[in-house]
Amino acid sequence: MSGTKQWSNYCDRDRAPPMTWPVSLAVLGVLVSWAGVCPCPPECRCTDRTRLVECRNTNLTQIPRGIPLWARDLLITGNNISILRESAFTGNGSGFAHLGTLSLQGNQIRGIGPCAFEGLANLRILNLSGNALASIAADAFLGLFQLHSLSMNYALEASLEDHLWTALHPNNLPNLSQLQLVGNYLTRLSEGTSMSSGLELLDLRSNLFQRIGMGTISTWQNHDKLRVYLSSNPLMCDCELQPVYWWLKNTSQIGDGQHLTCFGPEALNGSILGQLRLEDLECPEDTAASYVFLGIVLALIGATFLMVLYLNRRGIKRWARTFREACHDQMEGYEYRYELDPGPRLASATTVI
Repeated sequence: MSGTKQWSNYCDRDRAPPMTWPVSLAVLGVLVSWAGVCPCPPECRCTDRTRLVECRNTNLTQIPRGIPLWARDLLITGNNISILRESAFTGNGSGFAHLGTLSLQGNQIRGIGPCAFEGLANLRILNLSGNALASIAADAFLGLFQLHSLSMNYALEASLEDHLWTALHPNNLPNLSQLQLVGNYLTRLSEGTSMSSGLELLDLRSNLFQRIGMGTISTWQNHDKLRVYLSSNPLMCDCELQPVYWWLKNTSQIGDGQHLTCFGPEALNGSILGQLRLEDLECPEDTAASYVFLGIVLALIGATFLMVLYLNRRGIKRWARTFREACHDQMEGYEYRYELDPGPRLASATTVI
């Protein structure tokens, strides 16, 4: 109770007090609702026997007003609710005190504001799959103390990755036991990211993970009941994946370990990780670094050579002048001998004639 009160005070900060309805009308509304004759929102279908309210494909742009107080399961799918603003479920004349399941699949939701789910203190299952979330407030899920299952499959844009794990902090979702993040653009898991102590299922299939650090694995190992699903990720099976290899060989926490497939290097593409040997996970020599080192060495040699030439420029000039004079003297000697003894040349010319 203290936690709920504290959260309520947090979300109510800077908010103007709501308008007070006449007591008689409020009591009458409650009695009519519990009698099962509360009118259903025109965009929805309400079934009081199963306590189900469905609002499917009616082009809603916000949470509809007038949801019956008895509603236990609320399905709002296939609409056009672009943003879940702060306190989107309160102050619109609807009753959510008994709501246990909320599905918001395929509503083209792009942003979730702070305290967006205020008033849903008894919610246990939340499905946000099939949206296009590009922004999410750090305290978007604050107050969902009873939430056990959160599904966000095929729902996250790549730009959301840095803020996702903050929003999923245990302070916001202390009782979360199932987290599904299938088919998104996740590439990394922050080392030391806090997780709910009761988390039992973490589904990360079909993302973009190439490697998983030892710090993340250690965090997962501290959750005895946790099962992780990692198949259909482009794993790079080199020496940096050895922690995952050892984890796979020595634990049952990976629920789909037999399906972990290597994406690279090219020689191991398509290989099943669990069927490889440890020595197969090697890091090839960094040829690019070798070429860079060779280039640096050659540049130093060239610079040294040029420096030597510069420092000895006068001696080089003298040597070049001496060499040129020697060549000139030699050529003059040939010309002198040619002028003194033209006989051999003339004899050769006569023979040819």
